[in-house]
Formats: sequence, C-alpha cells, structure tokens
Amino acid sequence: MKNRICGTVILCVFAICFPLARAVDVKVGDVLPLWNEGCLDIHHINTGRGESSLIIMPDGTTMLVDAGAINVKGRSLMESVPDDSREPGEWIARYIKRATAAMPGRSLNYMLLTHFHSDHMGKHTKDSKDAPAGGYKLVGITEVAEFVPFEKIMDRGWPDYDFPAPQKAPEVLNYRKFLDWQIANKGLVAEGFKVGVKDQIVLRNNPAKYPDFEIRNLAASGVVWTGTGSETRNHFPDPKTLKPGAIIENNCSIAFRLTYGAFDYFSGGDLSVAGMEFPATAEPWMDIERPVALVTGAVDVMKANHHGYRDANSAFFLGTLRPRVIVIDTWHVAQPSANSYHLMRSGKTWPGARDIFITNQTEAARLATQIDRKGPPPGHVVIRVSPGGAEYRVYVIEEESESGRVKSVHGPYKSR
Repeated sequence: MKNRICGTVILCVFAICFPLARAVDVKVGDVLPLWNEGCLDIHHINTGRGESSLIIMPDGTTMLVDAGAINVKGRSLMESVPDDSREPGEWIARYIKRATAAMPGRSLNYMLLTHFHSDHMGKHTKDSKDAPAGGYKLVGITEVAEFVPFEKIMDRGWPDYDFPAPQKAPEVLNYRKFLDWQIANKGLVAEGFKVGVKDQIVLRNNPAKYPDFEIRNLAASGVVWTGTGSETRNHFPDPKTLKPGAIIENNCSIAFRLTYGAFDYFSGGDLSVAGMEFPATAEPWMDIERPVALVTGAVDVMKANHHGYRDANSAFFLGTLRPRVIVIDTWHVAQPSANSYHLMRSGKTWPGARDIFITNQTEAARLATQIDRKGPPPGHVVIRVSPGGAEYRVYVIEEESESGRVKSVHGPYKSR
C-alpha cells in the first residue's frame, strides 16, 4: 500500500499526512504517516509489560483491545519500554494520542477487555496512583482512561462477573470500581460481549461507505459461534460438574475476526489448549482453540494466542487459520515458547510463506527458542491495510523512544 504525504509533514512522533495526488512509499527511518480515511490500521503496542492493540477502522472508528500493565520487576520479565519513567497505561495512552493525532475527538469509541488477567487489564500495587475520584487505582485500563476516555467498554463478565465462579481477584475488583464510577459520572457504556453477532462492534462514522467491513464476535467464556447466523453453543461443561479452577481464565478469553474486503484478522486473547502440556489428562472441552479455529477459517494476519506460550497455537489451530503474518505480543522470557514458535515456522503445520513478528525479544528468548535473527526486529507492529482491503503492509516501529520511526517494512502482501 502507498501512503499519501502532504506538502508539509509534521514530524512530532508520527507524520501527519493528508491525501494529495502524489504517493510515496514509507522507508526505513521515516516517521510512519498517520492513518488515512479508507485504511485499516492495527497497532500492536509494545510496552514490554503486557498486551495492548489499537485498531483504527476505515472510517476512523477506534477500538483498544486490552491494556496490560505488570507493575513489578523480575529476572523473567522484560524491561519496560521506552523506559520505566511512566507506568504502562500512560505509555499506551501516549501512543494512542500520537496515532490518532489527526482525528477529531479525544475518546476511543470502544474498549475491549479480552479476559481478567493483569497482563491484559493491569494489576495495581501499593505504589499505584489513586484515581482523582471513584476509589480505584490507576493501572492498565483504568489509567489509559484518565488520558483517553472510552465511550463503550465490553468484557466477558458484565454485569455479574460470576463465570465460571465469582470474580474476586484484586484487579477485577479495582476494575469494577472503575466501571461503576465511570458509568455514573462520565457516561461510559458497559456491555457484555455478545458471541455470534456482527453488529456489536460497528463503524461509527460512515458505515454505509464500507459495507465490506465487519467484526464477528467468535467466542467468550467458552461460548462459541456455530458459523450459522448468530447461533452459539457452550463448549465448556457446566462449571458445577467440574472441580473448582478446572475452567481457566485464559480459555474464557474473547475472540473475534475482523474482515475488510478480502482481508481477515484474528485476535483471541489468551485462548489455549488447557491439556496441551499434559495430553494424558486432557479432555476435549479443554481445547477451546479447535472450535474457535473452525469458525474462524483462513486469515491473513493473526495475533498469536497466549503470547506464543507453550500451551497455545496448536498445529490444528495454526493449520486451520494458515496466516501469512503472525504477531506475537510478549512480556516474559518464555514468550514465545520453542514448541509454539517452531510450529508457526514449520511448513508441515501448513504450506506456504509466513512472516512472524515478535514485539519484544530478549537474548535469552532468542537463544532458547532459536528465533530467526534475520527476521523482523522487535518493536511496535503496525498492520496497515489499503483502502478496500486488497493488500496490506507491516511496519515495525521504534519502541525505545517515541520517535515513531520505522525500523523495518514488509510487504505489500496480497489479501486472500
């Protein structure tokens, strides 16, 4: 895809661009031009402390998927990027502001929380800042909202937060205080994620102009779309028939498929195969990846499940989606794991070329996993789909500063 550059380019992190007749390619060292009308941007934001993705839809509708914040240090954890002078939630908010600088309004149209773990929502500590009002701590999602308000937030638990058991983790209780105050005082709308539908997350600004854009809700809390209409089925047994803790939080993650013309993108939080590590004790219902893969089908780009960890991205799942591009969001030295990474690279898993982008790569992970040193560098990974969805490029953006400069360019790739 070509990017249109205006006569005057503002270089204060991302380049602000306006359509003109002349188009030029983005090169390594350039500041990535901002989103243009008709394009689809998917930004995988690298803070080194959790997972977060910003989606800018063809008409300018915006959605943030997760805002992780692990606010502790350890030998097995990656360093904060750009640095630890700010909390991850603030780094995410600053990235959003830069990426949307040419767009009207300050709010994000949608906030989607895939599941209730700190690397996706934030975990507060005794040193976490207090919100100015509301009695909650500012961390992850709750901190992002201090800088970039949300219009609507969706998660898998609203309004009862009782599946598979009452959610009592400190990060969930803090999040619920945040919701209560934001709903009462800021007009925030909260909804439970509705599996099977394609009309919960929609274009807000000019939907009639882009009839070939949709987001299909595939799964949440073990409920999976059947592939017919908006019908769903329960993949998990009744929790009352299982031992406490048998249904793990990761497998309750929200999954969706985004389609724009011929382009398809999959995101599924931390979906995994709960019995993948210990097959002898596995039961069919523990594999949530399989039913989700069957209704997802082939895609152009997928965000790897569970950060490319060893209990996710099975051969069946990868072979069904057959992605041309995989993005792995990482924050731990065990991500990606060797078995998952090798399945992603192997032509035996599915035939054809593929490129794997890893947001953060420690030397230890490189050595243990044998990550291809000739592959893409770490950084913010931006998928930019051309108007109409026929092709896309991938840009890796500098993560050690807020320069917005391009470290590598990949593509164009032709959508399926």
